[in-house]
Amino acid sequence: MKIQKVTTHLLLLLTASVFFACNNFSNIESGISGTIDGAEGETIYLQRFVNNKAVVTDSALINDKGQFLIQPENGLELNFYKLMLSNDQYIVLVTDSTEHLSIETSADNFEEDAQVKGSHNTCRLLDFHRSLTKKQEKLIELKAQTNNPKLSDDERQLAQKQLIEIAGERRQECLKFIDDELPSPAVLAALSELDVNRDKDHFIKVKEGLKSNFSHTYYYKMVDQQIQKTNQPKQERQQPNTKYGAGMEAPQISMQNPKGETMNLSDLRGKVVMIDFWASWCGPCRRENPHVVEAYKKYNKEGFEVFSVSLDKQVDKWEQAIEKDGLLWPYHVSDLLGWQNAAAQNYGVSSIPHTVLVGRDGKIIATHLRGSALSAQLSEIFGH
Repeated sequence: MKIQKVTTHLLLLLTASVFFACNNFSNIESGISGTIDGAEGETIYLQRFVNNKAVVTDSALINDKGQFLIQPENGLELNFYKLMLSNDQYIVLVTDSTEHLSIETSADNFEEDAQVKGSHNTCRLLDFHRSLTKKQEKLIELKAQTNNPKLSDDERQLAQKQLIEIAGERRQECLKFIDDELPSPAVLAALSELDVNRDKDHFIKVKEGLKSNFSHTYYYKMVDQQIQKTNQPKQERQQPNTKYGAGMEAPQISMQNPKGETMNLSDLRGKVVMIDFWASWCGPCRRENPHVVEAYKKYNKEGFEVFSVSLDKQVDKWEQAIEKDGLLWPYHVSDLLGWQNAAAQNYGVSSIPHTVLVGRDGKIIATHLRGSALSAQLSEIFGH
């Protein structure tokens, strides 16, 4: 759903640590200041989110001591902002003109080394993300274990039990964060990890809790829309996130792999191919990967192939995710343009993970297949 994409994408922009640091602009009342070791002479940009897209709203030159100060002339409304050193180096803030937010970090590890002070909303958001990331990494590890053919039945059952327990703990942490932090906009990060049907009460709670201070934002409106969709009859709901459906010819994808070699979707004509739109920074994608690996191992020798299209921007993080998640098929492509990925734009992809299952004749069999739905469709195709 779009809100899952919006808030999942928002959550996965955040830095991984929360600390407190001194600053060199203690006499100012509002703005964003900081020290970035190794960034002397560079420009730092402040971006605001408009319809979930970052737009530059201010900037500052970093002086010879690594210091900067941004004080937007027209002030800042309470919202999410992106402090960007480069395309791949940024921190997401939740602030407004009533705060003086200060940051100390380094140019080499802009996110990892960040020490933040002066914004309760930002600090709580980053703290929550750090805690949730640890559980996310453990879930990925356990899912990989459950697919390990070398495990005994007892070991696999234990891993599955631990997986369920941690998933439950993760959900409870999200619910508690919402209960504890409303009316902070930071709770939208927790909402992205919940299911609107199962946890509708908390979706409504967030909507009501943010009404007075955050209803002007795109994210609030997305929460409201998702709640409204749960009241629609199922038969009236449409599947968004694609311009192409069953029976239509799958458009060509021609893009480079991490080594710079061009790979074409058309080269796989004659096989059953799952086009998998994903990214290393996408939590739901990473949680879905073990299911895709399992399907690949089961049906690859019978003519099933996976063609992965990454919406990453950094080749090293893309490659690390491929290796860590054991994505052993050879077809991995990206143009490293993030949401502007040419294939994603052509297919009309607005949220990930997103899959398109293509038949041997090059025509689309189905879309939006995940987990058990993917297994059922492949079982029907291959007869087991």
